Amino acid sequence: MLPVSTHETEEGEPEPPVNLYDPLSFDSWIVNAVAPPLVIGLAIVIERSFFGMLFEGFHVWMHELGHATVAWLTGRRALPLPIGWTSVNPEKSLFVYFGVLFLLGLMLVAGARERKIWPMLLTVVIALTQAYMTWWLPDRRVEMWLAFGGVGGEFYLAAAMMALFYVQLPEKFKWGGCRYVFLFICASSFFDTYAFWKKVKRGEEGIPYGTMINGEEDGGGDMNVLHDVFGWTQREIIHTYNNLGDVCVITLIVAYLIFALRLDRIAGRTLLQVSERIGGALGNTVGSR
Repeated sequence: MLPVSTHETEEGEPEPPVNLYDPLSFDSWIVNAVAPPLVIGLAIVIERSFFGMLFEGFHVWMHELGHATVAWLTGRRALPLPIGWTSVNPEKSLFVYFGVLFLLGLMLVAGARERKIWPMLLTVVIALTQAYMTWWLPDRRVEMWLAFGGVGGEFYLAAAMMALFYVQLPEKFKWGGCRYVFLFICASSFFDTYAFWKKVKRGEEGIPYGTMINGEEDGGGDMNVLHDVFGWTQREIIHTYNNLGDVCVITLIVAYLIFALRLDRIAGRTLLQVSERIGGALGNTVGSR
């Protein structure tokens, strides 16, 4: 017989028993504690082997997605390509802004229907970030973030997708199984970038000036833009990316401890109760009028 675990809902009724060995379960403490280290460890071992070259395409795409996500969050059209190039339209587009907002709204509604508080909070945070970056962030600062976001995305996008392993998204995403694939790929990409920039810090590698397509002499590369256009020193470039990597590692460790120790259940229930009380209070106020 497989071990199971039971909990109570907010109304005091017992929830269906949880199969602690079910890899698709988000409520199993065994899965939350054991699966991520195993998958991440396997990804690192393969990345350091001969087969690591098979994942280079994913690393490049993660870099380009870093550029593209900055563009999308600032209301600009962008097309990330796994050939080391992302086309970005410098003009703001209402279609992009409201398109992203619409997709976030769909996730918010789906999360509300299924009473999943973490996807709801995530969509609100992204929507607020999008509004600020689209309407209040100066154009010159946008250009800097676009240049920074390539390598930056290799860190924070990969780390964010790894942390999402613990977040139970709405059922339509089929996230229970897909999260293992994303965790593996993103762990491989993150380790590759993290290890490279540690070598840069130790002087074993140089700052990657230039572009993938036109080579090191291309003055339009991300590092060239940060250094030549925005005045970043080599020391600032090296320490900024290394510090970003360290912050991502610490954040992932904290997320692991929170979900492995099941502290997320307490926080999630509390936030859900607060949101329901606020919604009920607003409903009563509107009804009384």
